[in-house]
Amino acid sequence: MATIDPSYQLLACQYLRKQLDALIKEVRGVRENQDIEPVHQARVASRRLRAALGMFDDCFESKKVDKWRKRIRKVTKGLGAARDLDVQIQFLEQFLAHLDAAGKRHRPGVERLVLRLRQNRAAVQPKVVKALDALEKGNAMAQMHGELEKAHFLLRHRAVSVQSPYAFERTAAHIRDRVQTLLAHEQTLADPSDAPGHHQLRIDAKRLRYTMEICDPVYDGQLGPVIKAVKKAQTLLGDIHDCDVWAQDVESFTDEERLRTIAYFGHDGPFSPLKPGLQLLLDERRRCRAEIFDRAVEHWTALNEDHLWETLDAVLRSPVAVAAQPDVETKDPTTNGPQEDTDDNSPD
Repeated sequence: MATIDPSYQLLACQYLRKQLDALIKEVRGVRENQDIEPVHQARVASRRLRAALGMFDDCFESKKVDKWRKRIRKVTKGLGAARDLDVQIQFLEQFLAHLDAAGKRHRPGVERLVLRLRQNRAAVQPKVVKALDALEKGNAMAQMHGELEKAHFLLRHRAVSVQSPYAFERTAAHIRDRVQTLLAHEQTLADPSDAPGHHQLRIDAKRLRYTMEICDPVYDGQLGPVIKAVKKAQTLLGDIHDCDVWAQDVESFTDEERLRTIAYFGHDGPFSPLKPGLQLLLDERRRCRAEIFDRAVEHWTALNEDHLWETLDAVLRSPVAVAAQPDVETKDPTTNGPQEDTDDNSPD
């Protein structure tokens, strides 16, 4: 491993320590499963850890980074399934709460769906705990925490700053790469029916946001307005994706529940009371998708009209107060981009 720029390594240590602490803080709550928030916060922290490890993989021994990423990826996967179910159950509970007396006939179908989702959530919990057990048994978190604390102590003892010409160059390269990928998919918004394209655009927006959040200290917080704008785009695109998933899930559930009824009763008569509520839910999700898509297009148009990307590029090119370039051997930033994780499907 070539000697890395201390400013860049300090940036890595500070961000990774923050996210690791956030993950550790939520482990007990995830295990107890008494509230949905620990799962959400732990999932976000795990995703940010993976994003940062991909970006700073050359700041630590490669074997250790590979081990950390592998363990955390399993946790993210387990938490993702649990979080998706938590969100769906919460949404349906709110949906039921807003049904008035006239909507009484819609309750059976939605309540049946809630029942199945709760059963699925209970089945997922052991897998979540198993992933946490593997993370702790493998000593990955403790080892990672120790490595980060040691490196951070040595860097702070030397009065290192996160700003240096090298850190400036590397972070700018990471951000520009993410912007280029994002803009390569923006044409998908020209087609309201391009669900896979909208999903990919959301993933690109999330990756850009995470990268800017990691790099922001190098730019003294100047990336804040761009992060906020990209986060809004990510949220809208995430809501669109949620509606698409709902439509698929409700249609699948309808078919499966009808077949389950026939298998049990020999006919689908008892399934009839479930149909009105499921159809209402499906229609509502489709209508909501159309409304959110229009808002997403409007927001994206505003980003371009406000020259957001040119503003971001100006920040990346602007002079900053940095220390003199350390006389150390560093890796070529053009040949060591961040590694990608492929299971990037959450809106967080």
